[in-house]
Amino acid sequence: MTLSSPGTRVVGACLRDARERRMMLPEESADALGIDVPALLAIEEGHRRIKPDALDTLTDLYRYPGTQALRRLLAQHLDHAGVVRDQEPDHAARLAACVDSASGVRWQSTVVLPGPLQTPAYAQAVGAVPVTRPGAPRQPASSAVYLVDERVIQRSSDDAALMAEQLEHLLRLLDSGTDIRVLPATCPVPQPAGHLVELHLPKGPVWARPGPDRVDYCATHGFADAITNTLSGTDPGFSWEALSRAAAAHRALAPSPRRALSPSGNPPTPADRPATSSARRAP
Repeated sequence: MTLSSPGTRVVGACLRDARERRMMLPEESADALGIDVPALLAIEEGHRRIKPDALDTLTDLYRYPGTQALRRLLAQHLDHAGVVRDQEPDHAARLAACVDSASGVRWQSTVVLPGPLQTPAYAQAVGAVPVTRPGAPRQPASSAVYLVDERVIQRSSDDAALMAEQLEHLLRLLDSGTDIRVLPATCPVPQPAGHLVELHLPKGPVWARPGPDRVDYCATHGFADAITNTLSGTDPGFSWEALSRAAAAHRALAPSPRRALSPSGNPPTPADRPATSSARRAP
């Protein structure tokens, strides 16, 4: 049964995440429902809508705490804008499950740094709720690109040392291969302020707009154009330089200033700049 509602895909991603965190094989879950494995995988991929009693069976099996939230997502109809809203407790954990289940992620931020890039101290400072999910940790299988407005990393905070440490963390991620793109402050971002996340789930792409008290999911392809337009204005070399400059500026404001360090342990120099390659530039 093919359904267009992004809520069905989100529920499927959450069920798959919960199953894999319990290190259970699809055969075990299929047996619990009395269906075959292809039918179970169709539910997890958002191709098939799960019935309420089957949902209860799986969430009991996985000891998943958010059964009612998943029920409400399934019951929602798309509003006039084609949106399904998740404003239940732990909405950030359900978005994280979708991110881990996606084959590709493009995350654009214009206010604060994307959640997956935040250090615990930065998350606390900006009021983000730490995401905790029971069971064995899952290694994200997705390839991801993070688009950040330069003004986000330039923005001062009450603790300059905290911000410098956050930016140095981003430099380490960048050097280890994480695709972080900083959009120059002189380039307008073609979307309203906030976050925009593109999730490539098995049934098709879903776009999410996370907020402090909710996550809106929709299937509007116009958001893909906004992200693509932003990517066209970014350069990996500029991103490294912008992060280095911002980290040094925040360190200079800290009580005990020290310059941001390169992977060698020394202050960064132009030689430390990562080479721009077609692989790094591709979204």
